[in-house]
Amino acid sequence: MKNLLKNLVKNKVIRIIDFIFSQFISKENNIVMLVAACISFESNNGYRFLSLKYFKKNNFFSINNKKTIKKILFILNKKKINWSLELSNHHAFSNGEIITPLVFVEKKIYLYKIWKSEKNILKHLYEKKIYNTLNLNHFKFLQELFPKKEYNAQKVAVVLSLINKIIFILGGPGTGKTTTIIKIIIALTRYSKKNITIQLSAPTGKATSRLTALLHDSQILNLYSSQEEKKQFLLEPVTVHQLLGISKISDKIFFNKQNPLNVDVLIIDEVSMINILMMNNILSAIKKNTKVIFIGDPNQLSPIGIGSILKKIYNYANYGYSLETISILKKITQYENLYNKENKNNTFSISDKICVLKKNYRFKNNSEIHILSTAINQNKKEIFIKLFNNLMKNIFFNEVNCTSQYEKMIEKIICYTHEYWDKIKQKKHIKEIIKTFQKYQILSMIKDGIFGVNSINKILEKVMYGKNIIKKYFYINNQIWYIGKPIIINKNNKYLNLSNGEIGITNLDDQNKLQVCFLKNNNIQCIPVNLLENYTTAWCITVHKSQGSEFDHITLILPDKNLGILNKEILYTAITRSREKLSIFSNKQMFIKTVKKQNF
Repeated sequence: MKNLLKNLVKNKVIRIIDFIFSQFISKENNIVMLVAACISFESNNGYRFLSLKYFKKNNFFSINNKKTIKKILFILNKKKINWSLELSNHHAFSNGEIITPLVFVEKKIYLYKIWKSEKNILKHLYEKKIYNTLNLNHFKFLQELFPKKEYNAQKVAVVLSLINKIIFILGGPGTGKTTTIIKIIIALTRYSKKNITIQLSAPTGKATSRLTALLHDSQILNLYSSQEEKKQFLLEPVTVHQLLGISKISDKIFFNKQNPLNVDVLIIDEVSMINILMMNNILSAIKKNTKVIFIGDPNQLSPIGIGSILKKIYNYANYGYSLETISILKKITQYENLYNKENKNNTFSISDKICVLKKNYRFKNNSEIHILSTAINQNKKEIFIKLFNNLMKNIFFNEVNCTSQYEKMIEKIICYTHEYWDKIKQKKHIKEIIKTFQKYQILSMIKDGIFGVNSINKILEKVMYGKNIIKKYFYINNQIWYIGKPIIINKNNKYLNLSNGEIGITNLDDQNKLQVCFLKNNNIQCIPVNLLENYTTAWCITVHKSQGSEFDHITLILPDKNLGILNKEILYTAITRSREKLSIFSNKQMFIKTVKKQNF
């Protein structure tokens, strides 16, 4: 088994750390060695645990190669393996009562740190609510925020935020999560009998920049609070790493159980990007009376690396609310049709803390993009047939199976950039040029290979130069530059005030020197190209980089191979980045395979 695992590392099927971990757990027991390598590998793909079914069905490392699977089974040298017995009898496994590298409970195998984090998170969520005596007069301001009498899930979300210590507000794009954040802030400041501090946070610098713009520009919030008043209770949005004071060098966390955060309310957006370990760190760092509000889309891409807890929490929403919570919601909201069903597992303590926003305000009911995104979540084959036959309005499916079709794809993509290049040719103001670029974005699911970001960007530049769209190349710091070149920042830079994920456009300054301009809160920030670092060309970016952004038109390119990264979450995330128009380049089989694969 050791030599086979070495070969899998050599062939880049698994990581070197997966091999090292397997040897640390067992150098003698082939079964345990394989299990350790698999759990290390799959935890990096987002899995919280592996069930015994994973091994009984020979799903090792999600390999489709029958030869490799046969080799593994030959080494194990058993037709029927008693996996439970093998693991239970090994010193590296326990049921969690003692600290061991791996935990084996309820036919599930966890890394100990993931199992411990999940247990701690659920402990927080199972905490009972502590209701103060409800005075309905204290909630009269809700009438101003929600003047209409018909049911509005956003109003339920606001009320749950007032009566719970922890709440999850979940919904897809266009369901009003941003509006709900603003209304929660207003409600908390109106409902509280004392001065409170509210901290907003998000996993990435790009997401926190959006929160900053939201607080500054929100017309609703500005009606209720002046800029000076907002400064008194609203702290500047920060990334989750900044919030917790996580060291870049050692990963040491400054704010923790012994040294908690000093805020009254913590609102965290884009929670789908937060992995299980980070969520545990957040909940461990809050004071007993701190209110925490998590907001996100459970169907979006899971966090990179160790598993997502959000999907597990989202599943509790199926149980509806307890009779106690329904009674309180009825008194405050005057809504009658609130959901409850028999719950044998008694998980109301968790489901009472979840509000799912379903009504879509961005897409009309007949929006084909909305229909397709729903079909991906529900695997509706009849919709995919319509897609492949190009019978969906504003969605264009382009089959790519050969070199000639690949070349046509490049030609079409370049056509989609004509409006942008026209603005540059007409020497429009840089703000108008940036806004034009922001309407359209090319997305790929991978970085490498001919369908990956790196190749697509190089080919587009080469063809654009050949067509004289790009007029002239400049070489600065051994990098190719040209007027109109888009770049994306890949690492936060506090000295230049740039966040990971920000996109800028190259142009000339007053001295005819190349600079890159970024649009922030409707203001332009310009930086000389020779000062920039940690960036890549941004004609095409990864779906991961696009998460949290929206564009009028998206071009989505799928790879030609069934890679481990492909699943319905990444497809859903890519498609829902588009507001109006969607162009897909793929072969049909790869699209269907991607839809069928779920990440947990």
